[in-house]
Amino acid sequence: MATSAAIPATVGSGRQTAGVGDPLLTSKVTVPSIPDWLIERPRIDRLIAAGAQGSITTVTGPPGAGKTMALAMWAASSQAETMTAWLTIDDHDNQPRVFWSYVLEALRRSGVPVPRALTATARRYAVDHEFLLRFASLMAAQDPPVVLVLDDAHLLTGAKVLDGLAYVLKHAAPGLRLVVASRMDPLLPLHRYRLTGELTEVRASDLAFTVPESCRLVAQHGIGLSAESLESLTKRAEGWAAVLRLAAISMGAHPDPDQFVKELVAEDSAVAGYLVEEVLNAQPPPVRTFLLRTSILDRISEELADEVAGEGSDATVLPDLAHVNTLVQRDDGGWYRYHSLFAAVLRLKLRREDPGRLQDLHLRAAGWLRRNGYLADAVRHAASAGDWELAARTVVDELAIGELIEPEGNEALADGFRDMPRDLRWTVPQPLLVASAIDLVRGEGALSGAFVCAAEDMLGRLPAETETPSRLAAALIRIALARRSGNLAAAAAAVGTAQPLIDAIPQDRHARQLWNKSKVVAGRGAVELWSGRFDDAAAIFSAGAVTARMARAGYDRADFLGHLALIEALQGRLAHAEELATESAGRRGEDTGPSPSPGSAAAEVALASVHVDRNELAPARRWQKRAEEALHARPDKLLGVAASLVAARQSLAEGRGKAALELAGRARTGWSPPAWLEHQMLLLESWAYTATTDFEQGVETAMRAGPESSLGATVALAHALLSSGDRPGAAQALAAAPAGNDEPIGTRLVTWLVDAQLSYANGDHVRGRRSLEHALRLGEPELFRLPFTLARDWLRPVLHRDPELAQQYRRLLEPDLVRPGWMEARQRPGQPAPMIVEPLSVREREVLEHVSAMESTAEIATEMYISVNTVKTHLKSIYRKLAVTHRGEAVRRARKLGLL
Repeated sequence: MATSAAIPATVGSGRQTAGVGDPLLTSKVTVPSIPDWLIERPRIDRLIAAGAQGSITTVTGPPGAGKTMALAMWAASSQAETMTAWLTIDDHDNQPRVFWSYVLEALRRSGVPVPRALTATARRYAVDHEFLLRFASLMAAQDPPVVLVLDDAHLLTGAKVLDGLAYVLKHAAPGLRLVVASRMDPLLPLHRYRLTGELTEVRASDLAFTVPESCRLVAQHGIGLSAESLESLTKRAEGWAAVLRLAAISMGAHPDPDQFVKELVAEDSAVAGYLVEEVLNAQPPPVRTFLLRTSILDRISEELADEVAGEGSDATVLPDLAHVNTLVQRDDGGWYRYHSLFAAVLRLKLRREDPGRLQDLHLRAAGWLRRNGYLADAVRHAASAGDWELAARTVVDELAIGELIEPEGNEALADGFRDMPRDLRWTVPQPLLVASAIDLVRGEGALSGAFVCAAEDMLGRLPAETETPSRLAAALIRIALARRSGNLAAAAAAVGTAQPLIDAIPQDRHARQLWNKSKVVAGRGAVELWSGRFDDAAAIFSAGAVTARMARAGYDRADFLGHLALIEALQGRLAHAEELATESAGRRGEDTGPSPSPGSAAAEVALASVHVDRNELAPARRWQKRAEEALHARPDKLLGVAASLVAARQSLAEGRGKAALELAGRARTGWSPPAWLEHQMLLLESWAYTATTDFEQGVETAMRAGPESSLGATVALAHALLSSGDRPGAAQALAAAPAGNDEPIGTRLVTWLVDAQLSYANGDHVRGRRSLEHALRLGEPELFRLPFTLARDWLRPVLHRDPELAQQYRRLLEPDLVRPGWMEARQRPGQPAPMIVEPLSVREREVLEHVSAMESTAEIATEMYISVNTVKTHLKSIYRKLAVTHRGEAVRRARKLGLL
C-alpha cells in the first residue's frame, strides 16, 4: 500500500512523494506560477535560452538566489522556443522508480508522446539498463527537442538515480536537453560537457540583481529609494534576490526607507532573521560555532581559521561549505570569504552570544596574519582588539614604515590607524613613529617632527643595540622630512644614521631589507645632488635603480631614473634625459591626456626642462603641470625649486621676464638653496633682468654669480652689457672668461652665441658667422633651441641674409627663426617670399595654432592658462600683423606664410 509522510518545506510548497502505484503529484511537474511582484529580467532569459540549445545547463546559487523564479520566467517567455518539461525534486526522488515516474509524467505533460508501456515499467518494475536504453532511444528520436528542467537538484543524491540520469543524458541527444537548478553543482559528470563545450553554467553572480533591476523590484513594491541608497542596498546584498525582496517588503512598513538601508542588518531585521534561520541554525553545532568565530575575518584560509577558531574547530569544512553553499565563496589561492551580509549577521550573533571572546579572536588573527606577512590585515585586527601598541609594532618591527611614508603606499595599512589616539603619551616608540609617518603624508610637518622627536628621545634612553627597526624607522622619517623641507644637513645626518642600521637587519628579512635600503639610497643620492656632485649622485641613482628592481620597488626605480634624467637635463644632454624620463614615467614619450596618477616628480621636471630647452612650450607646460601634481603628492624642496626654474625659463622663452623673476624669487623663499642651485638662480635672474631692460640689475646679478670663476656668469655679464649697448665692456668680459670645457652644453652654446652677437654688432661678420656656426653645431644634435629663441631679435635678420646657414640648420631653427617652407619660397624663381612686417610672438603663434583647431576663445584661454581678455588681445595683434580682419582669414594667411 502507498504511504505518505510530511517532509520539510522546500522552495515552492510542502509536498508528498508518491510511492510505487501512488498517484503522481501535479505540483511537482508543473511550472511554478509567477508572482505579481516579480520583474522581467531579459538578460537572464537570454542566458538560459542560450544554454538550452546545448546538452546541459546548470543554474546554481544559494537559497533565495532566484533560481526557480528565473527558470519559471524563462519557461513563460518567448525565449523558451522548445517544449519544456518541469520536475521539482525532493528527498524522496532518490528512489529510481519514483524519479523516473515523475520524469516520464513531466515529459508527457509537455507534449512528448511517452509510451504507456514505458510508464508502466517505471512505476511497477525495477528501473534497469533495459529501461534506460529504451528511454534514451525514445528521447534521442524526439523532434523537436524537449528541455527537461530539474529544480532543487541538490536534493538528488542517490547513486542509482544519478548514474541513470548521466547515462540517459549521454545517449539521448539531441532530442533531450537538461536544465538543472541547484544550490551546488549537481553530481553529474559536468567536466565531460565542459570539455566539449556543451555545458552552460549560470552562477549566482549571473543571477545577482543589477542596480537597475533592484530599482524595478523595489518600485514594484511601491518603494521609492534614493540612487545612493539603491546602489548601497544592491552592493551590500550582492544582488541576492531573497534579501532584496525581504528588504522591499520590510521597507513598506518603515517610515524612512533610506534609513532602513543603512540599518539593513539589524538584530531584529527580516534579513538577519532569514539568514539566521535558513542558513546559520541549519548547520550542525560545531559548524555553527566555526562560522561565528571566523566571521571576524574578511578572508579565510584553513590554517588561519584553525588559528582563530581554536581547539575543537575543523577548518576542513570550508571546502564543503563552499561546495554546497555559495554564501561561503572560494577565492584564489586557497582563500575563502563569506557573503558580506552573511558575515555581518554572523558578527552580530557573535557579539550577542559570546562578546567576551571577541578580543582574543582578533588577537589570534593579528598574530597569524603578521607571521604570514599580511600586515594591513594584522593591523586591522590588532586595532579591533584595542591593542594599538601591537598594531604599531607590526608595522615598525616588520620594517614596513616606508609603506606609511609613501603617499601612494599601502592605503589599507594606513587606514588601520585611523582611530589610533594621537598624543605623545605612549611608553613605547612604535606608536609615535607610526603617528609621525602618517602626519608626514598628510603634510603636517611640524606634528610629524614632534612625534619622531619624542620617539628618538625614548630610543636614546635604551641600549644602542636594541630596537633596531624603530631606529631605522626614525631615520627614514627624518630623511623624508629633510627632503620635503630642504634641510641638506639633516638629510645627510639621517642618511648616515640609517646606513649602519640597514646593514644590521638580519638576512632572513631580505625582501624588506632591500626595500628599506632603496629608501636610504634615494636619500644618499639626493644629498649628493643637493651638494652639486652630479657624477656621484648619478652613480648612486644608477646603482639604486638596480637595487629597486631587485626589491620590486617600482616607484623607487622610477624615481631613481627620474633623478638620472634630471641630472642629464641639467648637463644639457637632452636626448638621454628624455629617454630616462620617459622610461621612468612608463609612457614611451607619450605626453598627451591626463596623468593616471602622480609619478616621479624628478622625471616630470626633467621632461618639462627638455621641452623648454627645445622651445616646445605646449608639451613643456603639460609636463610642468604633471610635475606640480607629483610634488603635491610627494613634496621635495629641491625638485620643487628645479620645477620653478624650468617654469621661469619657459617664461623667458615667452618674453615674460617679470614672470621669470617672480618665479625665481619664490624659489628662494623659506630655505637656503645649495651653492650650485643659488648660482643657477642668479644666472637666470640676470637674463630675466636683461629681458626686462633692467640692464643695471642684470649686470649686478651676473657679478654676484662670480664671472671670474664661472663661464655661465661671464656670459650672463657679457650679455647684459651688450644688451645695454656697452660693446667694449662685453668684449672685455668675454676675453676674461674662464675655460669652460667641463661646462654644460647650454653654457658653452650661449658663450658662442653671445660672441656671435657681439661680432655681428661690431661689423666682424666673419667671426660672427664662425661663432654662430659653433653654437649651431653644439645645439643641433640635441635640438637645443631655447638660446636661439632668446636671441631671435638679432638672429632673424642675420639668418635672412645668410640663407645657406639657415638651410643647413633649419631643423634646429624651425619654426621660430626659420619658417617651414621659407627656403623653398625664397628659391622659387620669379616669386618673392611672402613677408610679415612684424613677426608674431611665441604666444601669438600658439594662439594661432589653437584658432586653426577651431577652438573658441574660452577654450583657448583654458588650454593656455590665460584670461579670455588676454586671448582677445593676442587675436587683435595677430590680425594687425597679418593684415587680416577675422579668424578664418588669419588662418589662411598664416598657412600661406608657412606659420602653420
